[in-house]
Amino acid sequence: MILVASDLHAGHPDAAVPEFLRFLDACESCGAETLVLLGDIFDLWRRKNGPLLVEHAGLLERLLHLGKVDLHYVVGNHDYALLELAGRAGGRGPFPLKKRLLIEDQGRTTLFIHGYDLEVLGALEPLSVEAYEALSARMCAVGDFGGAAAGRLVELYSRGLDLVARRETLSRPAHERPTLDGAEALALSPARHLLLGMEVGDRLVYGHTHRPSVSPDGLVANPGSWVHDGAALSYLRIEDDEVALRVFGRDPFP
Repeated sequence: MILVASDLHAGHPDAAVPEFLRFLDACESCGAETLVLLGDIFDLWRRKNGPLLVEHAGLLERLLHLGKVDLHYVVGNHDYALLELAGRAGGRGPFPLKKRLLIEDQGRTTLFIHGYDLEVLGALEPLSVEAYEALSARMCAVGDFGGAAAGRLVELYSRGLDLVARRETLSRPAHERPTLDGAEALALSPARHLLLGMEVGDRLVYGHTHRPSVSPDGLVANPGSWVHDGAALSYLRIEDDEVALRVFGRDPFP
């Protein structure tokens, strides 16, 4: 059994951290073999990295001691700095940190990504994925979303990238941004195979949009978020090649 959760945004005033801690406790006791976190678990855009992580020591403690659960952490745009920090340490750390994760189970290969690249490729070109990752890394270093974001967007605009006009759009809650419509359309399109390096028959699981969903064929899924901004506290269960979307605290666990 694989459980998947995304977009807690610890550091955001509406992050459902207590509920997520209970979710982690339940994961450890339910017999799940693997837990995949699809990034933006910590919101390093909003606060200085060190103080934020110290403040959420209880969350880190639970992630560090999940017993027999195999934890994989796929970084998002709001915690992208964690990947660079792991790189400085030569990859050493308490659990794997990466941009992409492939898991083969029941004869199916599943690609796990955060999904910011879907937004870039689906709605933000000519911005490149590499430029967006560079922006994400810098945003993690400033600790002040408001003024800093504006300054970075102006800087990108000066390089010929028309993001200033999209500033209001990009500052909306994730589930309300129209650019995420393009991300979802790309995820559901056969174009995902070419743009993301997927083979026909592979499953795609991504976060970022805060919009929980499972496609009718089960080959594209999004676990949603854990932010009280209109989204449910949802997660995915993948077992026997079946994907189920569940809401923590409402549906029987897991």
